[in-house]
Amino acid sequence: MDSSKSPRVQHSLAKKLLKKVILAALTLGLFFSITQIVLDARQSDKKIDIKAKQILAMMKEPATRAAFRLDSKMGEEILLGLLALQEVHTASIKLVNEQVLATVERQSDSPRSSHLSDFILSPSRSYETPLYKEEPYHETYGSLLLTIDTAYDGNGFIQRSIVIILSSIASAILMAVLLYLIYAAALTGPLNKVIYHLSQINPEHPGKNQLSTPKGHEHNELGLWVKTANQLLANVERNFNLRQKAEVQIIRLSHYDHLTRLPNRKALQKHLSRLLKQSKDNRENIAVICLGLDDFKSLNAQFNFNVAEHILVSLSDRLRHHLSQKAYIGRLGEDQFAIIVSKLEQPYEAAEYAQELLKLLSAPFEVNFEQITISATIGITLYPNDGNSVDRLLQQAEFAMIMAKSRSHNRYQFYIATIDSETRQRKKLEMDLHQALENHEFSLVYQPQVDFRNHQVIGAEALLRWKHPEKGLISPNTFIPMAENNLDIIPIGNWVLETACHKLHEWNLAGYNNLRIAINLSAVQLRDKQIAEHISYLLEKYQISPESLEIEVTETFILEDFELSAEQLKKIKQIGVTLALDDFGTGYSSLSYLKQFPFDKIKIDKSFVEGLPNNTENAVIVDAIIQLGSSFKISVLAEGVETKAQEDYLAGHGCGEGQGYYYGKPMSETDFIEYIKNPPPFS
Repeated sequence: MDSSKSPRVQHSLAKKLLKKVILAALTLGLFFSITQIVLDARQSDKKIDIKAKQILAMMKEPATRAAFRLDSKMGEEILLGLLALQEVHTASIKLVNEQVLATVERQSDSPRSSHLSDFILSPSRSYETPLYKEEPYHETYGSLLLTIDTAYDGNGFIQRSIVIILSSIASAILMAVLLYLIYAAALTGPLNKVIYHLSQINPEHPGKNQLSTPKGHEHNELGLWVKTANQLLANVERNFNLRQKAEVQIIRLSHYDHLTRLPNRKALQKHLSRLLKQSKDNRENIAVICLGLDDFKSLNAQFNFNVAEHILVSLSDRLRHHLSQKAYIGRLGEDQFAIIVSKLEQPYEAAEYAQELLKLLSAPFEVNFEQITISATIGITLYPNDGNSVDRLLQQAEFAMIMAKSRSHNRYQFYIATIDSETRQRKKLEMDLHQALENHEFSLVYQPQVDFRNHQVIGAEALLRWKHPEKGLISPNTFIPMAENNLDIIPIGNWVLETACHKLHEWNLAGYNNLRIAINLSAVQLRDKQIAEHISYLLEKYQISPESLEIEVTETFILEDFELSAEQLKKIKQIGVTLALDDFGTGYSSLSYLKQFPFDKIKIDKSFVEGLPNNTENAVIVDAIIQLGSSFKISVLAEGVETKAQEDYLAGHGCGEGQGYYYGKPMSETDFIEYIKNPPPFS
């Protein structure tokens, strides 16, 4: 009887031992799980704060520009970009006067599955950072506010916690069973050896020191356990190495532009900061060069996004190939690059680099078997002469580039102190120009055009004027290039077309049926594939005969793209309108234009009319232009006629029409109608 009960007693002891081991293992597992969950909660809490600060830091600069410009549309576009991040719930830009410049809010669609995570992490968190520029005036423009929804991180935290608890329970049970088997099999000796070897493993490199299998256990469970443990340690080592490589890759991605693979603004700032620290000791000169592509927005409009990206990549490769040994190259923005040149002995060396860059860009880029030529304008600032901080040097180089563009393209300019003020004024004027059409600040004036044969007014050229509410009339030579550069010229040009056609319709209704109106289209407008259809629509809308509308084109448009010019002008000519080549003779290939383009009229530039008839050089040019018009059966109009002697000379040599102060300055519509009713005597 006793012998029959012995197995049961041993069995019950084994169960008791197993239960105790499992209970102990579960207790430890739950303790460590809770500890790990607490640590994870703290990490999640820090992660949310760090992520929010990174977002604020990333958006601080563009938000500062929006606040500085008081541009709500730009601010809203910046904030809408933040909604691409699922954690962002609301974002806004608030000005100094507490007025909200722009704000965006995501509809509440976060997957909220646990009130526990809300209790630990709070449902949402708000952050704020001031918007200011340290240089030159340390002005504060407002603040950027951000509300982060913690639901996404909270759900991840809950899921990880569940996994930790379940894995801990599973691990505890497995470990308990393993310990039970080991102790039950009296393997304490070999196990102690294994434990000793485990204690010798370097946590930083667990795969380097493998566990030794105790003698006699190579093929049993203990040997299998040691083998499996070695495989696990090797996997841990491999995963650790992969994680390190991933972290290096993440750091690289955060410092390099994804399209061009050039260092981004953050990397440029770090490199320049490092150079400035070195130069303080070595007293070296450093040049910061800002290269901005000319008319890159119009390139996007003319071709497509893929072509523009291809050119950016090709340009980056070209810069990298030719300059990487001489300078540090990076991308600042969509169409801007920075080149940092160190160890300069004299400032003129920076100018040589700029000339080298302009020459490098002169070679065309081939895209889809098509040759595309682009140009760039360069701004240069020097350390230590112009400044000693990273942000200031980069900002000054960009300001110098902007001012260089405002004067002409394909050139370089060094930074001077007055550029800061000029750039701010120009930026403000550009912002005002963007709102001018909506604020009804534009108007048209009309300059009479006269037939030399009978001194009859045959029409007028419609000229655009901008009356700024504070600055008064702004010269077209100032605001037209601005509008062309930021593409505001397209809505403005459409307004000019619409208004001019409307006025011509009113003149026809008033009985002035034989008048024509001339409108100068910009190169940007003429690149629009729909321009011919738009002109045709206006003619039909206002019941205007096509020949009464004259479209003037400058040689600049033709020079920029010969094939596109031919295609667009052919479409416009098919409508039946009159095509005129403005400022004839100021370009390089005027004769070829007359052969290959369907012009009905050429306009002699006023610079050639000036000084007639006494200026013999101008007289020779004017005679040649009139003869060309006669040979090609194209009518000729002279601009800038100011005296009777000039009119007599032009009429006597075959010029048919004139325009200038001799007949009248540009005038309002009311004055022009009165002018037609009572034309002054020309004598």
